[in-house]
Amino acid sequence: MKILKFLWEKWLAVARPVGNFQGQVILSFFYLVLLAPLALFLKIFADPLRLRSLRQNSGQAGQAAIRRTNFDKWEHPKQSLEGARKQY
Repeated sequence: MKILKFLWEKWLAVARPVGNFQGQVILSFFYLVLLAPLALFLKIFADPLRLRSLRQNSGQAGQAAIRRTNFDKWEHPKQSLEGARKQY
């Protein structure tokens, strides 16, 4: 049993730095090969808020498109300072 414990401790001394290095290599590979090109592609071509179409249609059609959004104008009811402090 002492020999196995000795070998296990030596193995951990070698395996831990190798595992740390391997993790850095795998994560760097993941970032450089998968994540960075995907982010660059989405940065160039994606428009999740549809801002480009609104900017291109800045005339009367663009104003109608702005009115068709699902965002309502929200105004806080005008209350006193004491009413604002009593939120809960």
